[in-house]
Amino acid sequence: MANATSEQLDALLLFVCGALTLLVPPGLAFLIGGLGGGARVARAARFALLGVAVVVLLAVAGGYGMLAGAPLVPGVVGRPDPGLADITGMYGLARAGSLIAVCGVGVAVVGVALASRITTRAWIVFCVLWSVLVLFPVGYAVFALDDGWAVAGLGVVDFGGILPIGVAAGGGAAGVVLACGRREHQVEGRRSLPLVAIGGALLWLGWLGLATGSEGALDDFTALIAMNAFLASAGGCLMWLLVDRVLLRRPTVSSGLLGAFAGLVAATPASGVLTLGWSLLLGALAALACATMVDLAARARFGPALTLCVTVSVGGLVGLLYVGLFASGGGMVESGNFDLFIGQGIAGLVVLLYSAAVSALIALGLRFTIGLTRTRGRGGGTGGVASQGVRPGAVGYPSGRDERSPTLDSPETAGSPRPAAPAGRDSDHAARDPRARR
Repeated sequence: MANATSEQLDALLLFVCGALTLLVPPGLAFLIGGLGGGARVARAARFALLGVAVVVLLAVAGGYGMLAGAPLVPGVVGRPDPGLADITGMYGLARAGSLIAVCGVGVAVVGVALASRITTRAWIVFCVLWSVLVLFPVGYAVFALDDGWAVAGLGVVDFGGILPIGVAAGGGAAGVVLACGRREHQVEGRRSLPLVAIGGALLWLGWLGLATGSEGALDDFTALIAMNAFLASAGGCLMWLLVDRVLLRRPTVSSGLLGAFAGLVAATPASGVLTLGWSLLLGALAALACATMVDLAARARFGPALTLCVTVSVGGLVGLLYVGLFASGGGMVESGNFDLFIGQGIAGLVVLLYSAAVSALIALGLRFTIGLTRTRGRGGGTGGVASQGVRPGAVGYPSGRDERSPTLDSPETAGSPRPAAPAGRDSDHAARDPRARR
């Protein structure tokens, strides 16, 4: 039996890592959906899977060429490649599958964040438009190594593509959330801690696969990338737990999972150019920044959707800027100049603002055409943080609290008086019921 060639091993790595990456969308749905109530998980999963399916179809129909093909507009976007006709060889197909799975993660982030706010029809249309106008062009800036405006022009270091799947996805979801308004979504239900734990485990495993496959080959850097991502997630988990322990006096399971997620997001662009110690520090700093921003965002009472937007966008920006400071060889600490730091910051800011602006415009267009938002939940509730008994200022909301929200059926309100029925209601019902008269 002949030994496997290096090309075959590289293709195998991309296939395995691509398959692991596909665990991220359901993991996001379970984690973020479970934070808003168990009933939201099914809808979040449906939006995530619909988004992945749409991206796969668009990529095969020509979107992959826009993502990593020959330039159509130099530095901006590639030429569409219907049917992946320009791809040859086993490694080419493996790389295409891996990058398409990565793009599916970006769409899943947006879908899970918007699942409780917009209709399914609006989501499908938005997904198509956002992929063509934002996801593929931003991905081209990172994955087209010889022509992309970010990598080839500014010299940006982004191993795993956090610009399209983190910064752009978080900015796009935030733009739509702001266009919808905080009143136009369902009332949050009781948190489901088992679903949150399952989602966090799937997300952790899947994102480790995404980061490991970012090298695109089985070489000396592959093990370093995997270990750096793992250490960053551990540092983020511990830091978010510490933040909740100090400020809330109670670390929770969701605190640790969100911290690990923040560390993984921050390590995505940086894991190939950092040492192990710098990676551990990166995860801790990213979790601290995300916990602080989530606490501030919780005061706006937009619910778990904004938690996801903040975590992926802030964590991605922290990782990009961290590379500019501590990257081996080119970072400010070793090289003494800020060229890489400035380039990383410009790329992150441009992508964030562009994605948020385009997404908001698409959302407003859908609002006045086919309709955008869902009807309010029963009782006209707004689903805000305060209406569910959660302190808006809690650091890491929704990670700051794992108890069930107080309802009429919960132990927290068991002793409170219930509203009395209107006088004469039973007698009127008996008068209208023939069986009662008999």
